[in-house]
Amino acid sequence: MRILNKAARTALMSTALALGLMAGSGSAARSAEAKLNSWLGPTHPLNTGGYVPFIEAVKTASNGEIDFRLFLGGSLLDSRGTLPGIRDNVVEGGFVVLSFHPAEFPAMTTFSDLSMVGTDSLTAAAAVTETILLHCKPCEAEAKAQNFLFFGAYATTAYNIMSSKAVNSLGDMQGKKVRSFGGAIDRWLSSLGAVAVNVDATLAYEGLSKNTLDAVMLPVADLSAYNLWDVAPFVTLLNVGSFKADSSVGFSRDFWKGLTKEQRELLLKHAPMMAIGPGLDYIKNDTKVVAEAADKGVTLIQPTEEMKKGLADFFEVDKTAITEAGTKRGVAESDTAAIVATYVELLDKYEKLFEGKRDDPQALYDILYQEVYAKLDPETFGLD
Repeated sequence: MRILNKAARTALMSTALALGLMAGSGSAARSAEAKLNSWLGPTHPLNTGGYVPFIEAVKTASNGEIDFRLFLGGSLLDSRGTLPGIRDNVVEGGFVVLSFHPAEFPAMTTFSDLSMVGTDSLTAAAAVTETILLHCKPCEAEAKAQNFLFFGAYATTAYNIMSSKAVNSLGDMQGKKVRSFGGAIDRWLSSLGAVAVNVDATLAYEGLSKNTLDAVMLPVADLSAYNLWDVAPFVTLLNVGSFKADSSVGFSRDFWKGLTKEQRELLLKHAPMMAIGPGLDYIKNDTKVVAEAADKGVTLIQPTEEMKKGLADFFEVDKTAITEAGTKRGVAESDTAAIVATYVELLDKYEKLFEGKRDDPQALYDILYQEVYAKLDPETFGLD
């Protein structure tokens, strides 16, 4: 692999980070450019809590042998172009929203239907990651068919309703055009008489400012991440679920096969940073943004008990829709049931494992590594 020697490293949050990937001792050199694509902006928690520290830690641990180049904000590939870009080796890895590709990832898109199940970002990320990597043969097969190596998921904090006009009841949602991300939240919006609009979160500001959207579903931290203060002056703090149907970073299998065993092992060792790190930043940013809201002119609205009950009642009815949605995508009913059951069981497992350790990022990384990544053999994982 080509060795890139740079005299100085550019700032971490620049659009492109210095890159190079050097073959390990005794391996044959192969030409390659290791580019990672994150179409979210520089201040998004996936980048500040995930990609940037992950890339730096991998570079340090490898003594500079592995040094990725990161492209941010859609400067190279957009949200729906990242998967084909990885598949066709335009980039070696990047952030993929699984539910944006239901035809390619019918089984993994199940996690979009589970958006209302497991709204703690840390346990949800760990549970999705373990489910896909260790317990889901259909997930493995559909990723392989796309020349894609799923490497872990991150999960947001709770999605709330950010709107141009106050939402004080579920009835206020009727007729509203609302940015969503598919699955259960789309079905819930439809039940309220609202119109779900599946667009990237990066388009939230434009949609609200031009009145093509009346509201958006996002974590409160994204008021800052997407600079929505001026266009979403009302936030109803109803916990409507969280986003978790993603691969925070996934790699081209061709790229993965070109690494040495030691390099694959090192990346597996640091992979928990990409699953847990973004959630930690989301939690921190949520707290900060809530404290700043009043000064920014944003009114925080507490949900009524009636709103909470309405959402809970919908979820009970919607449980059967999860299997039906999977069947429509071509997933066997037994496979959908297994994914759901495994994920729910793992939520409880990680809730217990993370207890008392949530303020210690390294402890969380170590737990996820031992429970998941240590069980993946770098001599065989992703090489078939």
